[in-house]
Amino acid sequence: MRICFERGYTDGLPVVPPYSELVDEMLAALGWSASDVLAVDEELRLEIRAEQLASIAVMAGCEPAYARVLRAIGEMLLAPTFNLRGVATTTGGVAVLVILAGPVVGELELATGSNALGAPVRSGATIGRFAQMVRHICGRAGGLLDEFGTIGHPGRLSYCVAERQDTMWPGFQTQFGFDAGESCVGVMAAEGPNSVNNHYAETGEHILETIAHGLAHWGTTNFYYQGGGYLVLIAPEHMRLVAAEFSREAARQFLFERAVALTRDLARIGRIPRGIDKARNVDLDAPRSPVAHQDQITFIESGGSAGKFSAIIPGWVANVTHVKGLAGGRVALSRKGVF
Repeated sequence: MRICFERGYTDGLPVVPPYSELVDEMLAALGWSASDVLAVDEELRLEIRAEQLASIAVMAGCEPAYARVLRAIGEMLLAPTFNLRGVATTTGGVAVLVILAGPVVGELELATGSNALGAPVRSGATIGRFAQMVRHICGRAGGLLDEFGTIGHPGRLSYCVAERQDTMWPGFQTQFGFDAGESCVGVMAAEGPNSVNNHYAETGEHILETIAHGLAHWGTTNFYYQGGGYLVLIAPEHMRLVAAEFSREAARQFLFERAVALTRDLARIGRIPRGIDKARNVDLDAPRSPVAHQDQITFIESGGSAGKFSAIIPGWVANVTHVKGLAGGRVALSRKGVF
């Protein structure tokens, strides 16, 4: 463990030493050979092999039983469309959020109730840690120091959320074209969760108005490029009110229409470039949304049954959410806006 610390192979916490027998067992579960090349970055002169990802899974504390989830995460993170290098080096300090939905949530006994974002069980904590360590260790191997975030992100230790099985809307994965009964895993470069507190609302509309205000607060990064999107986590007490009045599609449309700020105000305080009206033919008196279209808002139902809270998780502007089915392997990408 001390050697791993000295060589920068850790995330700041102790790791499981990657002895060959543990790595071989993980490789067998992943279905890879040690020498399989998973990604090549010509600019960084970096080649990432399967044995490296298997070693990271061992060091993160993962069990071989998580292998199909880990393989899907690894393949999505290393895809050029995910922009892992950008995630590692942005001054925004985002972390990789792992999202799980479908039967796999019960199979791996992932936490979906109280403290759902707090990594209270081994499976969620180590799967989330694996994703962060892939970013960290592969970045260091390519000469990218993990010190670019201006203020950083505590989720760079582990960041994972799983959806409840008793959802009131169709499951998270159906927003990406998968069947409700299909197990899926998603990866998203994301800022930290912003709590949404409304204990006295009596209607679903009031809950969504509260969420809309949180989406469009003046400091949200997405006002720059309208490209990051949001994952809106709704816990059961809020969800009962919202689902009684809105379908998921209607809720998305409501948020898209209500989550706005005046372009003039954003330009005045420097949140978007001054002179944008002349350079881009933008009407300063028009409302501006932090997303370019409503499909950039996705939902997940998770969290404890007591407490009237939800959460907003902003995505990073130079990234798209990847979601992969664990049976067929098909990958779906979220849509991305343009400035």
